[in-house]
Amino acid sequence: MTAESSPLVARLVAGPVVDGPLNGVRTTVKELVAVRGVALSANTDVELPAALTAPEYETPVVGLLRDAGARIASIATTHELAWGITTWAGGRRVANPLVEGRVAGGSSGGVAGLIAAGAVELGIGTDTAGSVRIPAAWCDVVGWKPTFDLVSTEHVLPLAPGFDTVGFLARDVGLLATVAEILGVDDADDRPLRIAELHVPGATSDPRLGPVIADALARLDVAGHDVTPAIEGPEAATLVDTYATLQLDASLDAHRDVLGSWPEQADRYGEAIRRRLRAAERLDATTVAAAQERQVALRATADTWFTGVDALVLPTTGCPPPTQDRPDEVDIDGDWHDLRSVVLPHTTIANLLGAPAVNVPARIGDEPTGVQLLTPAGTDGRALRLAAQLVP
Repeated sequence: MTAESSPLVARLVAGPVVDGPLNGVRTTVKELVAVRGVALSANTDVELPAALTAPEYETPVVGLLRDAGARIASIATTHELAWGITTWAGGRRVANPLVEGRVAGGSSGGVAGLIAAGAVELGIGTDTAGSVRIPAAWCDVVGWKPTFDLVSTEHVLPLAPGFDTVGFLARDVGLLATVAEILGVDDADDRPLRIAELHVPGATSDPRLGPVIADALARLDVAGHDVTPAIEGPEAATLVDTYATLQLDASLDAHRDVLGSWPEQADRYGEAIRRRLRAAERLDATTVAAAQERQVALRATADTWFTGVDALVLPTTGCPPPTQDRPDEVDIDGDWHDLRSVVLPHTTIANLLGAPAVNVPARIGDEPTGVQLLTPAGTDGRALRLAAQLVP
């Protein structure tokens, strides 16, 4: 596949006008999510099974939004097979439409890029380790990762079953709140909330984010909420190792047993994904079991957090978008860091918990980044309500 920069995979012909709460809202869909009449490609040279990619299939939420009046206008580029956080590797790539020479983020980079460029108002993406929230932060849009299993993943190409979550992006929180209503999310919780910053020890963040988080907490305090002392989260290295082990194990199963493409098509994968799947093959049962135990322990710890508070605030990515010439690294105060080691300690907590999280756009200087709102599983309406109070 020849490398090129484009957030757009295909433009679609709009169907008949449907009167509803999303009447006429232009919507783009990540090329991992089935839309009737379109064969899925997932931005890869791997030959995917027709049983998952044929054009007669459609993911239920696409039809649900269409029935609510949304106009499914386009298919948007993903990082290859959704396994990356830059959408800047091989195949189609997505340049940041706001900051020249930067990446849009991934893996739902095409969705975020099209919204930021004004081509559409709403996007359907997926989030396995932050793939909705990361490009949302770097493209100045709102990104909602719902509670795990709130939205069906039927006819969505898998990355890591158990973590894969269908999510949504928009410039307007109100539009996401409308989507939430269509999905049956209860938004009746209008009481003052207890809110705390979540600090992840050992996580690397741009120091300019400190005042950004403090400002978000101050604005929530002004909105009538009770801001309490910060909560200490898990160590960054332990968190990322736990997530990476479980995701590798789930992804190996998906590519070997569901897609049926590994290892037979190893040479058709991008080098980074091929390297990760080989690492997954080296995992032993004891290592995976230990990671599963750590996930259970994290969920028990989070239950104690949410006994004392109703919502947590933390950075979405920990940094602004990396440059296109060094997409897998980021410069923080003159030192270069591996991008995934900076970003994933902030995003994977929500995926390990199965909890809803919403990115709210923020800036450090002229560079886009984000503030993340994390609430307990099943309280998506709460997270979106807080987001609405932070977005100007």
